[in-house]
Amino acid sequence: MNKKIILLVDDDCDDAEFFKWAMKGTEETFAVEFVDSGDAALNLLSELESLPDLILLDAGMPKMDGWELLRLIKQDLKFGNVPVIMMATSNGSKGIGEAHSLGAEAYIVKPSDFNALKLIMQQLCIGVQSNLKNTLESMHSNLPENIYTFS
Repeated sequence: MNKKIILLVDDDCDDAEFFKWAMKGTEETFAVEFVDSGDAALNLLSELESLPDLILLDAGMPKMDGWELLRLIKQDLKFGNVPVIMMATSNGSKGIGEAHSLGAEAYIVKPSDFNALKLIMQQLCIGVQSNLKNTLESMHSNLPENIYTFS
C-alpha cells in the first residue's frame, strides 16, 4: 500500500516536532515530509515522484512567507491541485481572507495544547484518506475557534 504524503512547511523546528509527535501511530499509512522554508518546499515538490496528498503551510516564515508559497503552488499546473491548509498562530480575519482568496482549503489556528493538535492531525489523516472537504467542515463545527474552511 502506498503511503499518503503530508508535506509540512514550517520554519519553527519546535512546531514541526509537535506535528510529528501528533502523527505518532500513523507511520504505516502516512509519511510526513518536513521542510523549513518556501524555497525548500518548491525544491522538494519538484523532486518528489508523487505529489503530496496534503500540504500544511505555515503563514509566517522569513524570506518567502507562506502566502507567497501558496500563491506559487496554486499557480503551478503540476502542484495546483494539491490541497493546502494554511496554519498560523492568529485567527485574524485578514489572514483567513487571504488564505481563502489564494486557494487554500482551510486555515488552522495552531493550538497551544498538544492534545488539540493531535486531534486535528488525526482528523486531517482521516480526511486525506476519505473526503478532506467533508472532514474539514466537520472539524470546523467541532473546533470553530481553530478551523476555518472555505467552500
